[in-house]
Amino acid sequence: MNATFAATLDTGAVPGQYVDDRWIIRLREDVTVRTWSDVKKDAIERLCLPDIGERAVRGLRFGEALPPRLAEATLSARLADVDSAAAVLTEPVRFVRWE
Repeated sequence: MNATFAATLDTGAVPGQYVDDRWIIRLREDVTVRTWSDVKKDAIERLCLPDIGERAVRGLRFGEALPPRLAEATLSARLADVDSAAAVLTEPVRFVRWE
């Protein structure tokens, strides 16, 4: 679910961070309560499938037999959890800043 959520919030999330369902998604330092509203405003309508790294494609069984784009699309669809990501976007938010 976090991979779908991070891909959808690409303008608000820290780029290049490792994302899985056990880690918190870090937001960019310039995201405030106000800009968060803008970032998530229409996010439910534009949910994105997660980006798949080249390493994941290489680890796919029979990955060499697939065209690269098909392998990426297959993995992306398997990792996506659109329903959970949409549910998270409707939840209340509390901002915490670590110094």
